Amino acid sequence: TSPPYCCVDLYSLRTGEMVKSIQFKTPIYDLHCNKRILVVVLQEKIAAFDSCTFTKKFFVTSCYPCPGPNMNPIALGSRWLAYAENKLIRCHQSRGGACGDNIQSYTATVISAAKTLKSGLTMVGKVVTQLTGTLPSGVTEDDVAIHSNSRRSPLVPGIITVIDTETVGEGQVLVSEDSDSDGIVAHFPAHEKPVCCMAFNTSGMLLVTTDTLGHDFHVFQILTHPWSSSQCAVHHLYTLHRGETEAKVQDICFSHDCRWVVVSTLRGTSHVFPINPYGGQPCVRTHMSPRVVNRMSRFQKSAGLEEIEQELTSKQGGRCSPVPGLSSSPSGSPLHGKLNSQDSYNNFTNNNPGNPRLSPLPSLMVVMPLAQIKQPMTLGTITKRTGPYLFGAGCFSIKAPCKVKPPPQISPSKSMGGEFCVAAIFGTSRSWFANNAGLKREKDQSKQVVVESLYIISCYGTLVEHMMEPRPLSTAPKISDDTPLEMMTSPRASWTLVRTPQWNELQPPFNANHPLLLAADAVQYYQFLLAGLVPPGSPGPITRHGSYDSLASDHSGQEDEEWLSQVEIVTHTGPHRRLWMGPQFQFKTIHPSGQTTVISSSSSVLQSHGPSDTPQPLLDFDTDDLDLNSLRIQPVRSDPVSMPGSSRPVSDRRGVSTVIDAASG
Repeated sequence: TSPPYCCVDLYSLRTGEMVKSIQFKTPIYDLHCNKRILVVVLQEKIAAFDSCTFTKKFFVTSCYPCPGPNMNPIALGSRWLAYAENKLIRCHQSRGGACGDNIQSYTATVISAAKTLKSGLTMVGKVVTQLTGTLPSGVTEDDVAIHSNSRRSPLVPGIITVIDTETVGEGQVLVSEDSDSDGIVAHFPAHEKPVCCMAFNTSGMLLVTTDTLGHDFHVFQILTHPWSSSQCAVHHLYTLHRGETEAKVQDICFSHDCRWVVVSTLRGTSHVFPINPYGGQPCVRTHMSPRVVNRMSRFQKSAGLEEIEQELTSKQGGRCSPVPGLSSSPSGSPLHGKLNSQDSYNNFTNNNPGNPRLSPLPSLMVVMPLAQIKQPMTLGTITKRTGPYLFGAGCFSIKAPCKVKPPPQISPSKSMGGEFCVAAIFGTSRSWFANNAGLKREKDQSKQVVVESLYIISCYGTLVEHMMEPRPLSTAPKISDDTPLEMMTSPRASWTLVRTPQWNELQPPFNANHPLLLAADAVQYYQFLLAGLVPPGSPGPITRHGSYDSLASDHSGQEDEEWLSQVEIVTHTGPHRRLWMGPQFQFKTIHPSGQTTVISSSSSVLQSHGPSDTPQPLLDFDTDDLDLNSLRIQPVRSDPVSMPGSSRPVSDRRGVSTVIDAASG
């Protein structure tokens, strides 16, 4: 009797019983869950339930409707939940948000001109149909209803609200002028068009959003504030530019170290973008090492290049400047230029721009995709088409490639109209295992890789592992730290995961040795250990001081003192480069008439000739510290400078030089 897809049933895999059934009045679009909550996504609504007891926690009813493929896009991190809000509330608006990225290329101009022409013709058609009283076949009645609704309530597209699922409280979450900002982390404009898809990174600090056009994807860094969302700073770090044609985004995924973002569109293409978690230009230094590097290299720190850049941007009028039209790039490029509603985007009057706690907004980077990976419809096309790859190993599949094309109607909502559903995730390589399960990992494959493998699965059940190898740009004249990147991608292994008629169907209850139950038991066991409790079914109480697994162990004071005495605290690391090695200093050898004194730069003792002309011994110096070839043999004469307060006349001191040592100490 009830409409389809309106009920969530939760079953226990251990007993096979239904634990909970939750009924809704409207169809369910999506389910998300983390350790704390289970989120049910409905049309323009979100309902959240406790992930252990399945009791109702809170619900949101102010979501902005999206045409698809995600009807109500949300992003659920380990603690925060982001969704598209239907209006911008000034008193809750965070500092920052989207900056203008008007990349107007020739292609974009041609496409927009064609769109204008098309919309003009459509309007003429609508006028004609209104006169005749019929609807054209292309326009559905839903579209007309949406347009009439939008006239009544002025909904604002492209606004994003981030809430904290722990502190948001029970009942309805409402962002309005009257409501307090409990649980609201950030509230900011992200796009001018409706938001179509979004995702958090693993730490939950970065949020990637896309709009319905699919030209540009925005990467935001959310710097929260404990008091209110209006004090939160949202830094627009990157604009990831896909292209000028329209595309619907269906999936976004981050690598575990947050240096790579993969955005997949409904055409089956996955676009790979390099980013840094702290912003800045992706280059050889940041993306060619297996580990994440610091924002500034040691050379940049010791040379003081950042301060020079800050002076330049402050003179140019940076992005923090309330004066419109000023850009942080020295050339004043149009990328950071005008946005249609720049005043509403950067809310300076509301959010005190002179707040010293807030760091200045970083300069916006526009990043192009390094690779575009097209997922094949069937595995047969991938093995026939491609020969040996970059690593000498071809793309091999586990089972024989399926020659018969599966029926296209996998999911009735998504696979219509030539759309091709894919999803991507980063993970450790498993192609060595697929090639020969009996072999151990080869030495060259077990070494640390720069980028994890990218796994892409399609709606036809084909999973392909892609190896990704970033390298310096081949056209670059010389390779330095700041050289741009290019990327080689190659498929390495494939698995056919579509269910065959021969496969058995497993119904719960499962055996105790089922992999899913074993995994659940292991997780619960370690959660008990971390909490310092005795896990159920364990042989006896765990001795607390002997357990390294216990984080919350309360040792006695005696042990604490012993432990503290073993701690070595390094509060200061030596400079990468001594001050006198910088480009600001020049060294010249001064030879006074008659004598020569060599003073090593590492010496903190100054020895000069006394008034009685007895020659002093030369200072000791290390030959490692001083290059003898660099000493100039020809004497360079320089007149001594008369210092204030000196009692002797200058003429008496002609023969003695004053050498001042600027030692690093």
